Amino acid sequence: MRSLKDRLNIDVVDSIHIRAPAQRVFATVANYPAIANWFPPYSCSVEGGGDIKEGALVQHCYGRPPFVLSRFTRRIERIVDGERIEERYIDGDLRGTGVWCFEQHGQETLASYHCRVEALSWFARLGFVLQGSRAHSEVYQQYLAALKQQCEAAGV
Repeated sequence: MRSLKDRLNIDVVDSIHIRAPAQRVFATVANYPAIANWFPPYSCSVEGGGDIKEGALVQHCYGRPPFVLSRFTRRIERIVDGERIEERYIDGDLRGTGVWCFEQHGQETLASYHCRVEALSWFARLGFVLQGSRAHSEVYQQYLAALKQQCEAAGV
């Protein structure tokens, strides 16, 4: 059985195939301020405004007041245009890393998010202890389904 300390950490990859070019999927994910338009439970803002670039700080909020389920800040560590976004969770409910990968396979893109984080808030800790990586995957499977719908509709 995993120790309590181990249960406060997750290391999970969630992915989906999207009938759209990798560049379109990348651009949709990288446009953090617009995410709430196609996935309303989740909102982001770039500190200081402007475009996403390496070193940018992005404030994330999952849920709507008064029912905010998670808040955290990610710093964009590295961007490979059309292929990859590497992030670090630096403040809020979670600490760790996240990596988006966008792999073109013919007419489809495999979009995946690798999340390796530790829960810090009591709510995140409770979710991780009770559900483990499912706590993250349940949210990200909904996010990825909305991403797929957004990207595929944009190609019509």
